[in-house]
Amino acid sequence: ASPVSGEEGVYRLEPSWLSKPGSHDVTVSITAADAADLLIGTLEIPAGAAEAQTGGAQGVSAVLGQVRNDSGLMLGAVMVFLLGVLTTVALTRRGRTRTVAGAALVGIGLLLASGGAFAHGGEDHSHSDEDKGKAPAAVPMGAAVPMGPTGASESPRRLPDGSLYVPKPSQRLLSVRTIVAKPQEAAQTVRLIGQVIADPNGGGHVQATQSGRIEPGDTGLPYVGQWVEAGQILAHIAPAVTFVDRSGIQQQIAVVEQELVIAESRLQRLRKLEGSVPQRDIEEAEANLNGLRKRRAALSPALTTKEALRAPISGVVTANNIKAGQVVEGRDQVLFEIVDPARLMVEAVAFDPRVANSVHGATATTADGVTLTLGHLGHSLALRQQAIPLLFRIDNPPQGLSVGQPVRIVAQIQGKASGIVLPRQSVVRNASGQPIVWQHDTPQRFVARPVRTQPVDGDTVLVLAGVEPEARIVTDGAGLLNQVR
Repeated sequence: ASPVSGEEGVYRLEPSWLSKPGSHDVTVSITAADAADLLIGTLEIPAGAAEAQTGGAQGVSAVLGQVRNDSGLMLGAVMVFLLGVLTTVALTRRGRTRTVAGAALVGIGLLLASGGAFAHGGEDHSHSDEDKGKAPAAVPMGAAVPMGPTGASESPRRLPDGSLYVPKPSQRLLSVRTIVAKPQEAAQTVRLIGQVIADPNGGGHVQATQSGRIEPGDTGLPYVGQWVEAGQILAHIAPAVTFVDRSGIQQQIAVVEQELVIAESRLQRLRKLEGSVPQRDIEEAEANLNGLRKRRAALSPALTTKEALRAPISGVVTANNIKAGQVVEGRDQVLFEIVDPARLMVEAVAFDPRVANSVHGATATTADGVTLTLGHLGHSLALRQQAIPLLFRIDNPPQGLSVGQPVRIVAQIQGKASGIVLPRQSVVRNASGQPIVWQHDTPQRFVARPVRTQPVDGDTVLVLAGVEPEARIVTDGAGLLNQVR
């Protein structure tokens, strides 16, 4: 199809079968960038529109065909022919004009009696090997003519018995692929619902130990999604001291400094009298001076020292609950959350204690179809809303996995089941919601088979009933076949 200039989204297609009246099944393939879709519909072409495109030779051929198929008209043509012969003989001696008139009657009779002389190149006069030796059947005027291999009859369609007729070109267009069903054994499985959580050893919270005002670090406050290293300074907290507390601390510092001056003077006098005063007095003066100096050193940072908030682990910042200048309380407020994306887990719940005690492996599938391989770590002994929590480790977590993301879990338990293992995309649902698979019955015929399945892992299912061994089942393109009407 070619685009129509000046009209966005409009395309023109002029196939040869548009000249044939009747109902035509149409399948349109649309491709845009990486997306593709199929549109299936029906095109009705009235008889008048098709007749308007035919030429004068086709009109003559149609009249001749009607004469050949009507015995009454054929008898009339023979009588006209004989009348023309007699008239020509009788009027031969009476002049040239009458002779021409008689010849015209003979010509009309011959014309009506033999319609094959008006065959034209637009019609197909060839016959297959099966038709050789057979007389062509007469087709009444206005009857529907079956289309050839290139007509609309080659479009995929659903047959009255519910099966599908899909020609080979359409199968290649739909990328239909099949496999031969082989009986196999697989582990018994159960379905669970869970969510992604952080590993306790791969996640951390950053909290303040005192009340204060947030001050950014040398590189600013970290943002969500930023990678940080263990021990990296994320922010500072300047102590929040009220006016009354500040006055009290300043008063204590002043008293200590006063006592410090007196202690230094006393120690100097005693050292000058060394030998005449007891050594014990000198040592006591030195100890008193050192104690006062430590008291002053302890009181001074209370007004100026800032607390550094450091990352407990290396990972990605998943939450930042502070802003520059914000006053925080030294309580249970979480300032930053950090998660190592390489160390994630999945938590699920099971209501059957037998399931919790027999799980030995599992796989999980995210909403966008990503499959996760899980290793069972154990289960809790405490019920949570009458359910048993199960914990799984994610082996090699993929990129883009988020904490709290819901997943569908297929857990393997003790026991085996026999059936046909098929890819998950082979199983689709019919109009009533029943799971089915499409069996490739003949080269161009597909039959829907209702099935009963159980999941094997995130990518395959086990068909327990509905498919016979050695049957050819559609794997790729089953969803598109299910849309054929």
